[in-house]
Amino acid sequence: MHSTERENVEENAGEKMKDSYKTGTRAIEDDRDYVAEEDTISLLDLIAVLVKRRKLIIGMTLGGALLIVGISILTIKLPPDSKWNILPNIYEPKVEVLVKGTTGTSSISQMLSSSSGLGALAGLMGLSGASNTSAELAMALLEGNTIKDEIAKQFNFVKRYHIEKYPKTTARNIIQSALDTEYDSKTNILTIGYKDIDPVFATKVLNQIVKLLEKRFKDLTLEKVRIKKQFLKERLETVGKDLKKAQDALVNFQRKHGIVDIEAQAQEQIKLIADLTSQVYSKEVELQTMKSYLRPNDPKIVRLQNEINKMNALIVELRKGFKEFSGEAIPQEKLPMVSAQYLNLKRDLKIQETIYTMLRQQYETAKIEETDTSQTFQILEHAEVPEVKSAPSRSKICIIFTITVFFLAIFLAFVLEYFERVKKDPVESLKLKEIQAMIKRKKG
Repeated sequence: MHSTERENVEENAGEKMKDSYKTGTRAIEDDRDYVAEEDTISLLDLIAVLVKRRKLIIGMTLGGALLIVGISILTIKLPPDSKWNILPNIYEPKVEVLVKGTTGTSSISQMLSSSSGLGALAGLMGLSGASNTSAELAMALLEGNTIKDEIAKQFNFVKRYHIEKYPKTTARNIIQSALDTEYDSKTNILTIGYKDIDPVFATKVLNQIVKLLEKRFKDLTLEKVRIKKQFLKERLETVGKDLKKAQDALVNFQRKHGIVDIEAQAQEQIKLIADLTSQVYSKEVELQTMKSYLRPNDPKIVRLQNEINKMNALIVELRKGFKEFSGEAIPQEKLPMVSAQYLNLKRDLKIQETIYTMLRQQYETAKIEETDTSQTFQILEHAEVPEVKSAPSRSKICIIFTITVFFLAIFLAFVLEYFERVKKDPVESLKLKEIQAMIKRKKG
């Protein structure tokens, strides 16, 4: 009886748990649907916010446009050096300079590379590799401090710009920010500009910069030419001695072996041996024929036999290099070794002659460059006082500022709409009040 009641109670409890589980599940699903509906943003809601806050958006945009236009007009009316003028006119005179110089690999290396495959000699001579261009030298001088310090001193930048702290560094920074350089590698033209609110002052500064740059450039270029000339002179002396040694070695070898042209001499010697051998064969045939009808001691047979013996002796001596018959004969067994020695000596002489010729050409070029460096730095266009400003573009500034204010107004409209809805929501408004209370406590 008790067991039956216990089973009924357990069944009722199980049914209640199932019902509560279903109810909880249904509630969770309802909450999810509600959250999904809340998270969905309708395009019409966004448009409604923009329409609702249209006066704010239009007003801020028009106000921003009028403000920036007014400031732009005011900057035109105010003196350019006024502290209230935030957009003064900037003028930039420019100078065009033709800068010529060596580029890429050195000319000696190029000539050696194009001459009989002797490009490897450039590396041995230390003449291969890239060299600095004259344009890079000019731009490096403009980046340096020597010209900047001279300009700051001549035009009294400390007084003009009211520099009180770090005068040298500040003046350098002012000049660096005003300088503008651009190099065209195709035309070798270096364009230099200087920006300032005073067009006359900017022109004077730029002309002086170019004058100092030209002087420094030519001084350094001339020094480079002198160093190059001295180096080439020393190399010429060394290579001249090596050339003399190579010439003497070849002459001594030719005297020792009686060689003028080993290839021609060897061919002539082989041809002579072949001709003598052919004659010996012919005379031996003639000798055999004469023996058939003459006595062995007949004078004709004796004379012919002597001729054959002399020819054979001559062939033997020619193969051995016997000097009695020919001072130009070379023993055939020694011909490969002698040929190799001769070719090595001739090659060494050729190399030294090539190097000496290249160095001599470069030395003469350096002598010409030392006397005339005017062609490496030529001013094509002198600086003129500009009549038209180069900056700022007030129209672009007005457009960009107006567009920026427009988007800020839209952003502000959505922020205001959000806080308005927060105040209507009891839960969110309570959070907002707590935040405000926390801020007030911190201020208190």
